[in-house]
Amino acid sequence: MKKGAQFWLRIASVLFLGVIVFLVPAILFPFGLSLILAILLKPMADWFRRMAVRTGASRIPYDLWIALSFIVFAAVLYLIAAHVLVPFIKEFKEFAASVPGIIDNIRLTLQRLEVQYQLSAMPPEMKQLVANTLEKIGSYTLQLASVSVSAVFSFAGTMVELIIVPIITFYMIKKGDIFCETFIALFPESYSSHLRTLFHEIHYVLSAYIRGQLALCVLMSAVVFVGMMALGIPYPLVIGLLAGLVEMIPILGPIIGAVPPVLLGLSQGSAVMVKVILFYVIVQQLDSHLVMPKLMGSIINVHPVAIILGVLVGGHLYGIVGMMIAVPLLAVLQVLLKHMWFYDRYRAG
Repeated sequence: MKKGAQFWLRIASVLFLGVIVFLVPAILFPFGLSLILAILLKPMADWFRRMAVRTGASRIPYDLWIALSFIVFAAVLYLIAAHVLVPFIKEFKEFAASVPGIIDNIRLTLQRLEVQYQLSAMPPEMKQLVANTLEKIGSYTLQLASVSVSAVFSFAGTMVELIIVPIITFYMIKKGDIFCETFIALFPESYSSHLRTLFHEIHYVLSAYIRGQLALCVLMSAVVFVGMMALGIPYPLVIGLLAGLVEMIPILGPIIGAVPPVLLGLSQGSAVMVKVILFYVIVQQLDSHLVMPKLMGSIINVHPVAIILGVLVGGHLYGIVGMMIAVPLLAVLQVLLKHMWFYDRYRAG
C-alpha cells in the first residue's frame, strides 16, 4: 500500500485514539471493567446458545442469551451482597474499632515474651522499630480491608458509569470481533494476519488470567475463612476476604495477607500464633505448587523478578490497584514485545 492520503489518515486515526486515552485516562476504567465483564459473561451466553441449539430453539436471537447472562450475573451479585457483603461490612466496622485495642494487646504480649525469654537486652532502637511496625501494620490492614469494601462500590460512582458499563459490555460480547477487525482495517492488509494473531494471544492471556485469578481468590477466601474459624481467630470473614483480595498481588500479596491473622493469633498467645503461621505456610505451599499451576498453567510466563518489579512500580504509581493489575499488564506487554521483536516472523507477505 502506497503512503498516500489514505495511509496517513489511518495513522492519524490511531494517533488520535492514543492521544485521547493519554489526555483522558479515566475513560479506560469503564472500558476495562466492561472488558472484564465481557470475558466472564461471554462463555455463559455462548453456553445458553449451544443449549438452545441442541433443544431446537436455534432461532432465538443471541441478544436474549446475553441478557440472560446479565440476569444470572446480577442474581449472583445480589446473593453475594446479601450473604457476604452485608455481614462483612458489619464485621469490618467491629474490626476497625478494635484495631487499637488489638495493637495494645500485642504490645503487652511482646512485653510478656520479653520477660519470659529474657529479651530485655534488645536495643531501644529495635523496640521502637517493632512499635512503629505494629502501628503501620494496623493502618495498612485497615487500608487493605477498606479497599475490599470501596472496590465493590467504586465502579458505580456515577449514574453514567452504571448505564455505560452494561451497554459497553453488551456490545463487547456481541460484536467484540467486529471491533478488532475495524481496528485491524486501519492498517495495510500485509499487517492483518500479524495483528489478528496479536489480538488473539492478548485475549487468550487476559481471559485465562481473569478467570483463573477469580477462581483462585474465591478459593483462597473460603479456605482462610474456614481455617480462621477452626483456629478461633476473631473476624474470620474480614481475614478471609482480605486473603482473597491480596491474592491478586503476586508473591507479596500472600505475605501481606498473613500478617493480620498472625498478629491476632499473637494477641491470644504464642501457641495460637504458631498454629496460624503453620496454617498459612501449608496453604501457600498448596496454592503455589498445586492450585495455581492447575488454574493458571503456563499462561503467565513472566519472570518472578519482573513480577516483583512490576508490582513495586504499580504500587508506587497507583497504590494497591496498581499492584493488582501489574501482572496482567506485564503479560500483555510480554506478548506485544514478542511480536515486535520477532516482527518479520509474523508479518504477512
